[in-house]
Amino acid sequence: MIIKNVSRKAIKMKRFKKQFLAAVLVVALGAAVYLNWSLSAPKAASKTLGESKYVNATISTTAVKPSKNSGVKQTSNSKYKNDTESLTVKQKKFFAQAKTTRDSTQDKVIDKASEVLGLDSSSKSEKTKAQSNIAAVLKNFTLQDTIESTLKAKGFSNILSYISDDGCTVTVVKSELEKIKPIVVKSTVQNVTNISFDKITIVTI
Repeated sequence: MIIKNVSRKAIKMKRFKKQFLAAVLVVALGAAVYLNWSLSAPKAASKTLGESKYVNATISTTAVKPSKNSGVKQTSNSKYKNDTESLTVKQKKFFAQAKTTRDSTQDKVIDKASEVLGLDSSSKSEKTKAQSNIAAVLKNFTLQDTIESTLKAKGFSNILSYISDDGCTVTVVKSELEKIKPIVVKSTVQNVTNISFDKITIVTI
């Protein structure tokens, strides 16, 4: 009876994922403001800066400007000013397609796990693992959105973050990374996820 209830809850969690994430973003934006303040302080990270990984990619989502009510103050003199309009059509198209692909990949994990939970033939260990997989994916959804919201608050016009068992990959606009620096990206990801620097990969487009 408990396992069947978990199965129904898991399917509902998949169905209402977007609504769940919308609520979580309220908290995420608060974290973004705090991280923006904490990471703006000078840090002795010259050694770490040299460890950043770059991957040339021909990849690009519909640019999203920070909301006027997001709590992130945008001024013409801001050190980290978003410049969404400067993105090329190719870059915007990449980000849109890549985020769709990422979400689809993670949705498949939830779908597969939900099927296992719904089968009477599934063993207790299989259902326990399925529950764990669903919880992990939902957690990653939240962390990815927090990373992206935080980095947008720091001036990136668009970001794609993807968390997997191998670590976290963050895709940003190359020209913006030259201004905001890799250490800001890596520090943000580490603060949000506790993933070590050597497992954080920065991809530029």
